[in-house]
This record gives sequence, C-alpha cells and structure tokens, in this order.
Amino acid sequence: MRGQTGFTLVELMIVATVVSIIAGIAVPNLLSSRAVANERAVVASLRTLATVQTQAVTRVVVDTDHDGVGEPIGLDQLSGLRMLPDGLMLEPPYLPQSMGTLGANGLCQSRGYLLAMYLPDTSGVGQLATAANAGNVDADGAELAWSCLAWPVARGRTGTATFFVNQTGEILVARGATYDGPSQVPPAGAALLGGAADELGGQLALDVPGADGNLWRPLR
Repeated sequence: MRGQTGFTLVELMIVATVVSIIAGIAVPNLLSSRAVANERAVVASLRTLATVQTQAVTRVVVDTDHDGVGEPIGLDQLSGLRMLPDGLMLEPPYLPQSMGTLGANGLCQSRGYLLAMYLPDTSGVGQLATAANAGNVDADGAELAWSCLAWPVARGRTGTATFFVNQTGEILVARGATYDGPSQVPPAGAALLGGAADELGGQLALDVPGADGNLWRPLR
C-alpha cells in the first residue's frame, strides 16, 4: 500500500485564514493606491484644461458676439469632437478625446472621475457646456467666468476628493465633499463666494466654506 498525501482539514482552514488576512490588508491598500493615482491624473487634467482654455480665449478661437474677445468652449470642442460655432473643428485639438467624450448627461468620465464643464447663462447660472445648452450660454458672461469640477465615479473606491478649477487657473479641493457619481453632481459655483451654488463669477473660497457649504482649500 502506497501512503496517500494531502492537506488535512486543519491545514486547509489555516491556509484559508492566512489568505483572508492577506486579502483584508492588500485590497484596501490597492483601492487606496488606485484612488490616489486617479486623483493625481484628474488634477493633471484640470491643470491642462485651465491652460488650454486660456489659449482658446487668448487666440479668440470662438467669438459668438463678435466683440473681439474670445470665449471658453466645451470639453468636446476642445477635444475636436464637436464643431465650433463657425462650423469647423478645432484642429489640432487642445485636449485628448478621452477628456471630451461626453455621456448623455453631459459629463465626461476619465480615470475614475467625472468632469463637468460649466459656462454661464444671462443670469450667471452655470450651464453644462454641451451642444444642447449652446443657445443658453451668455457670450459676455462666458468671457469672464467658467468652471470645471471633478468628483469620483464611486466615492471611496475610485477617489475621495472633489476638485474645482475656473478662469483663475487655481485648483481647489474639497476632501470632505460627498459628491458621488452622476446622481450627485456638484454645482457650477460650488467653490465660490458671494452667490448661489450654481452661479459663476464669484471669488474663490480659499480655506473657507464655499457656496455649497464644503470647505475648499487651494491644492498644494
């Protein structure tokens, strides 16, 4: 008779316990690392956005009211995915297509974050910069103010913080904000002072609560 070898029930239970302990340590660390990487990527994207919007305005890529002053444009237009008011595409595009691909809700999804680009209407209320809202944008107001916000697709898993940038080029972060996915979209003026949360044109909320009630800090 040949001796049979194998794991005993006790050995299998010990192995299973060790594996579960390792998984309990590794999985949260993996999610945390991924969230940090996503946040770094979205901050880099917002810095790029601020730069190219300034270029678009300075070069007067769009001037719908023909006053010689350039206006900011939507993410899809900056990415060469939607025509400009003159019927032409931005060539070469200022942003990669990944930053200009908008869902049916007008939001862009990139690296675990959602992005919303806002331009003001005649009352200063931020409108999503989409083709459907093009007729609602006030050219004179857009020459002075715009904003873009980024927040996690799944808060706690793909990221934790919410970010804000506008025509000043400064990026603010609200680490306590609970914006989460497409059902909890931050308003256009969330990180501003002096107006309603959906209004553009106010001062930045630097180290104080913004119009949305969250504490916003300059990103350092």
